Amino acid sequence: MRLYVTAALLAIAMTGHAAADVLNSIAERGLIRLGVRADAPPFSYHDPGGAPAGLAIAICENVVKLLARQLSLGSLDIDYVTVTAKDRFPALAEGRTDLHCGPASVTLKRRENLDFSILYFVDGAAAAVRPGTYETVFDEKSGRFGFVSGTTTAAVVKDLIERNEIDADQIEFPSHVAGLKALVENRIDVYFGDQAILLFQIEEQRYTDDIVVMEDIFSFEPYALAMKRGETRLRLAVDRALSSIYARGLIYKMILDELGDYPLPPETRALYQIVGLPE
Repeated sequence: MRLYVTAALLAIAMTGHAAADVLNSIAERGLIRLGVRADAPPFSYHDPGGAPAGLAIAICENVVKLLARQLSLGSLDIDYVTVTAKDRFPALAEGRTDLHCGPASVTLKRRENLDFSILYFVDGAAAAVRPGTYETVFDEKSGRFGFVSGTTTAAVVKDLIERNEIDADQIEFPSHVAGLKALVENRIDVYFGDQAILLFQIEEQRYTDDIVVMEDIFSFEPYALAMKRGETRLRLAVDRALSSIYARGLIYKMILDELGDYPLPPETRALYQIVGLPE
């Protein structure tokens, strides 16, 4: 009798696990929920018409097409769920989104609570200043430093301020648009963000005469697609899709379409040859 009870409990546990599996849920409803940012161009943002746009969005949309093929479905519908830098990861944990499509850096700390795909881009934190104000940011002993709250850049800047013993006002912003506007209006002295994002935003906001991005890179920011912790089947399916995209060279067209003539470093170009996995 005990054997039958144990077997029944095991069957229930396995059924529960299957029900909780995100990839199964995606297949059953024929729809995937993508977490997208409204304020993180050129990776994830809303275009003037309000539609999701950016490199991470283009990558995710191609991944979704390949996921549908892996699941033997004709197609998958997409529900774009707008998230912020602060709630993007809770949205995954709470089941409001299935896959986060934005500039999310992989860190060991984040991997305690999340799973990540293979990398899709590499960037680094940089500093934007008004022309003629700074030569080296962290040589100064005071200043008004801005960054978006809840990001790895914020953590990097706070650490550098402490290690360099700078008496800095640390001002957090909800978006890069707000932070760069504050820099132009002389409400802060330095604004920090990932280099590709800063360069794109400065061009987009027509601040090219008002702001310069300094050459120093303060961090290594490896971007990947994020998902709920423990979703190994979804992670494998996403990695399989990304590997196919890299092997066929589609990633370079996406970068050209979304980032324009962004000077892609040799290290980033080599990334797609290194991280793509063979079948």
